[in-house]
Amino acid sequence: MKFFDNLKQSNKFFVLFLFTLFLSSLIAPFIKTLLDPFLPSNHFMVDLLNFKHGSYDFGRVMRRIIMAVAILLIFLFRKSLMINAYAFAGIRNTDRCWEHLKIGFLLGTGIFILYTAFSCVNDNMTLDIDAKSPGDLILKLTGILFVAFLVAFIEEVIFRGFILQSLLKDMGIVSAICISSLIFSILHFFKTKLLVSTGIHLFVGFTVIYQSFKNIIINFTGILPSVIGIFLIGVVLSYACIRTKSLYLAIGLHAGWIFIAKTNTVLFDQVRTSSKWLYGDSTVATGLIGWILLIITFFLIRSITKVSINGKNFARIS
Repeated sequence: MKFFDNLKQSNKFFVLFLFTLFLSSLIAPFIKTLLDPFLPSNHFMVDLLNFKHGSYDFGRVMRRIIMAVAILLIFLFRKSLMINAYAFAGIRNTDRCWEHLKIGFLLGTGIFILYTAFSCVNDNMTLDIDAKSPGDLILKLTGILFVAFLVAFIEEVIFRGFILQSLLKDMGIVSAICISSLIFSILHFFKTKLLVSTGIHLFVGFTVIYQSFKNIIINFTGILPSVIGIFLIGVVLSYACIRTKSLYLAIGLHAGWIFIAKTNTVLFDQVRTSSKWLYGDSTVATGLIGWILLIITFFLIRSITKVSINGKNFARIS
């Protein structure tokens, strides 16, 4: 415990990440042993695990294990990690918090609508509404809106609230933004599909971790457009936090992007008549046009916030 307490705040995150992967890998075989007896007789577990042809994807299970272990370790080491001082300080109720949340959401949706309109004009998207009725469409959009804000809140508290601020304690603003944004980007691809049958697999957890790292390295060229785009998203969100000294503008932006991205899958069909490097896929993050719009968003944030960057620990400055 003293070893962990004596580490720099920025290094605590990396130690926590590695320990989470190691502990999750140790636990994974026991979780698998608990799941296997329910297959294939229990229909609920069959559907939950998508058990087909005598196998299921343990990569999905492993991601849940990693998340649960990470939450547990963060709770156990919350004092050493200074979670309250970092992760949640940025969501304190301030005079402009709801204004920042609204501005962020409108800016995020507005930029993405511009991207969608440009794609439609150039025949990269066609209208194809995936809804049985207007009521069904409203229900789907409401659900998407809820998920958008939930995911945005969780990710901003973790990545901009905790990780960014942990890095800001020990390094400069530019370095902290770049490193936290790179972590934010790479972790989106830290996953793999590993089909397993019932039975004992002692190293199934370590296999998933190994395959996840391997996939990133082997497929790096293929995922590079997405890595760049998500990195730029991380930079923009980090900048929004530092400019406003809170997480609300970033949460609004993040939620707006997720909302329109998910809405596009309901309203449009991706045709991809042009280069993927130019337009990307179904998200704004994976093509040159999307990158340009993110850079424009960066400068719009600068113009609308009017806050000078004086402090390094943005959420603790009132």
